[in-house]
Amino acid sequence: MICWRLEADGTNLVRLGNPSDFRTQIYSEEGYLQAWNFSLQNGSYKLFATFLVSNFGPGTKNNGISVIIKHDNEPLYYSTKEFGQDEFEMKKGGFFQQSGENRMDYKDGKYSIHMVFPEWTIDLDFFPNQRTGIAISGGKLNLTEDGRFVQADIPLSFVKVKGTIIHDGNVETVEGTGGMEHLLTNYEVHKYSNKWEIVRAITDNGTRIFTGGFIGNEKIPGGFFRKIAVLSKKGDLILEGTVSRSEILNEETESVSGYTLPKKERLYFGESDSCYMDVIRTKNIASMSALENISTLLRFFIQLFFAKPYQIHSETELEVNCKSWSGKGKGMHSYYLINK
Repeated sequence: MICWRLEADGTNLVRLGNPSDFRTQIYSEEGYLQAWNFSLQNGSYKLFATFLVSNFGPGTKNNGISVIIKHDNEPLYYSTKEFGQDEFEMKKGGFFQQSGENRMDYKDGKYSIHMVFPEWTIDLDFFPNQRTGIAISGGKLNLTEDGRFVQADIPLSFVKVKGTIIHDGNVETVEGTGGMEHLLTNYEVHKYSNKWEIVRAITDNGTRIFTGGFIGNEKIPGGFFRKIAVLSKKGDLILEGTVSRSEILNEETESVSGYTLPKKERLYFGESDSCYMDVIRTKNIASMSALENISTLLRFFIQLFFAKPYQIHSETELEVNCKSWSGKGKGMHSYYLINK
């Protein structure tokens, strides 16, 4: 059993989210990155799609999309597309990004994505429930004295998703559940973090359970920033906390990435050890290297800073044991690994 006894910054409280938290925003600093991750799950599909824009690499407003598709028993599909700032559009103060012919948008009460890859075309609509979102970092978390920050949000979780997916010319109407996560920072992520995670689960009665954050490097006092939140079915925040320490109760060497990762981890976030959450990764969905299917130029810049960048998506179970609230949920766990 491995035990981390590191102190985390508890000044940023989890709060309910606002649309302004995750609108398209542009910052001038080198290392600026904004990304939106969308997901769809049903009986046939596990799909993870990303839009991003950054000042990382050869210029400003570099932007692109990526998708991971696990369809029935077919091989895992992963692809990316990259664009320069001449192929980028946004709407000031709004939720919108155009990357070439691909776009994400909000109108008529729904969030929509349109993505075109050589083998797949994806059109999905996400229908938000009232007050489903949370600002898991509590807004902008200051990382340096000169205004560098990171912000993480879960605007949508376990909402209805409808649309069409075209695969090699075959059109399929799809329905399922899904969500959206958002990350915004104006500080190069490799300079302060090694590993990111986001976990979202839902109980049998519709209560949502979340945890997320990052494991830092020597530049982060205390070494990590991880939060926990529980939302009622109506969207009320009924429990929130900052992880103070964790215990790895079981771990494995992940076969694709080579990283040693927790299979079961206990997160303590209350005033005493009697308040904790167990995070159990039960089944792998997708594991892939972020260096696959990208241009030689982008691979060069990534390898300058990131030793082994990977995405690991798994099915998960969460169990909260606290005096104020206890419960169990099932959902998805996502690792975004940067460096060992």
